[in-house]
Amino acid sequence: MPRYPKRRRPATPRVDDLFYGNPDPESEQQPADVDASPESSEADRGVDVDDPAQSGAGDAAVDQSPEEGAGGAAKSRSRRRIGVLGRVTRAGALAVSAAALVYAVGAGHVGTLDLAAALDRDDPVTEHPGQPVGLALVTETSLGCVGPEQVGLDDPSVPEPDQTVSVAVASAPHEALPEGLDPAGAGEAQVSVTPGGDTERLVARGGLAGAQVSGDAWARGSAEGALAAGFAGSQMGLGTQEQARGLTTAACQVAQEESWLVGGGGQPGRIERLILANPTGNPVTVQVDVLGADGPVDTAGGRGIVVPSGERQVILLDALAPGEERPVLHVRTTGGPILAAVGDRWLEGTLDRGVELTTPAAPPASSLVIPAVPVGAGEADSAVVRVAVPGDEDAVVQLRALTPDGPVRISNAVTTVQAGAVADVDVSDLPPGTHAIEIGADTPVVASAHVERRATLDGVSDLAWVPAGPLTSALVGAPLAHAGTDPLERELSIASAEGAQVQILTVVGGTTDVRRLDVPAAGSATVSLDPAAESVWVRALGGTATSAVVSTLEDDAGTLIAGMVLPEAPVTRQVRSVAPWLP
Repeated sequence: MPRYPKRRRPATPRVDDLFYGNPDPESEQQPADVDASPESSEADRGVDVDDPAQSGAGDAAVDQSPEEGAGGAAKSRSRRRIGVLGRVTRAGALAVSAAALVYAVGAGHVGTLDLAAALDRDDPVTEHPGQPVGLALVTETSLGCVGPEQVGLDDPSVPEPDQTVSVAVASAPHEALPEGLDPAGAGEAQVSVTPGGDTERLVARGGLAGAQVSGDAWARGSAEGALAAGFAGSQMGLGTQEQARGLTTAACQVAQEESWLVGGGGQPGRIERLILANPTGNPVTVQVDVLGADGPVDTAGGRGIVVPSGERQVILLDALAPGEERPVLHVRTTGGPILAAVGDRWLEGTLDRGVELTTPAAPPASSLVIPAVPVGAGEADSAVVRVAVPGDEDAVVQLRALTPDGPVRISNAVTTVQAGAVADVDVSDLPPGTHAIEIGADTPVVASAHVERRATLDGVSDLAWVPAGPLTSALVGAPLAHAGTDPLERELSIASAEGAQVQILTVVGGTTDVRRLDVPAAGSATVSLDPAAESVWVRALGGTATSAVVSTLEDDAGTLIAGMVLPEAPVTRQVRSVAPWLP
């Protein structure tokens, strides 16, 4: 388990300062407001390649003493030739390395780098009018959707339904791209079913490419050239039959080497599956640790899980943490990144209680925002925020609702969560509607919201998980798989800690609708989406925000519900030139 550095605490923590400010400037307790400004990392600082202390290494002149004579002079000349040859060879090697080395952020690559291909291809960095120094358009990106969440176990004793999900990929419309960075030239995007399924291609912005994924399969999405910037994908599953009823949505992901997944429960009939898909060209070894209500869980079966190249593996969570009522998973890999998600299915006898597919939450932080927590109006509905403490210190945690009118206190707002443990905080007393929830703590935590819609206490229901999302100024968005399903309704929720001005762009029938929205500081805003919308995108004009889409569908039995945090859709990448040391 990762260990976070211990922090010095004041003698008496003032948890109210976490959100509402500290009136005493001498107090040690500081507000835990969300820090929206990006922090500089070591990799972001420049390298002084002209430092004489570095460039002179190995290049000192060879002195010849008088005692060496002619033989010494010959040896000296030989040493000089060797020295010059070494410098030229070293400079050439550095030049080759510089040509191949491009520091890319957010390009979405998965798999291993083909150095030979990198040296053989033309430089992908293209200059555009108005392009900021150090940025280039993304020219290649890859992502994946894990596919059906209720199938794939290698255990015949666990019944599995026939399930098909819809996957869609799209590139953001031209209006979503920064001025001066609209890519020109040819490009292509595609989605393909893995293994051995169909492929559909996309050749223009504003359109969709889709696929139907059935059984133990998953989907790859990729884009290159002019369609790579602002590329995203999503999947959706819908079941209306008895014992298979539920609505699920999830964004396609860029593979990661470390992720946190929140989902599941200990109720009878609740089955959670950890779904792993390997998009790389090598086998990947996975380690899974589980935090629970009473602390870290002994997960002997979570070590050494090998996922072959291009394949998917599904693991029953009860095999890792039997009966755990509040599981939170920490997934780490060796040998390459992985796609990871949790499928949560609750079938109480023959009564449908709900299905959801949840993707990774934001990494541990002392300030987090869940962009959408839909609270129902029925007495049987519920809403809970799950908080896990991955470090070795207890956490004092405070919650507040972010509304269009600013922050609102909630009951059960302050709690202490033990190190390595998980707590559920009930927020069902919020007024009906969709709210954002901000979590502040004095040590890093992981969080997600769980909501349940149930017409009656003994009736069928559905559930949704909405993880904490990143506060970002980058473009976020996704295509809406199964667009136009009637009477499916979708609502966009946007939350900000510092306040933000955003553009909301929806594509309907190839036409882009653009509107501007101001999100108040420590507040949120909701927008109903056109039922025919094919994709939705949020572009920050100022400040940072996090966004999610809540989908609902009314049928004779009640309300089906699902939540999806909108992922970042990188448009640019950082590039850094590395100059070779001169001989």
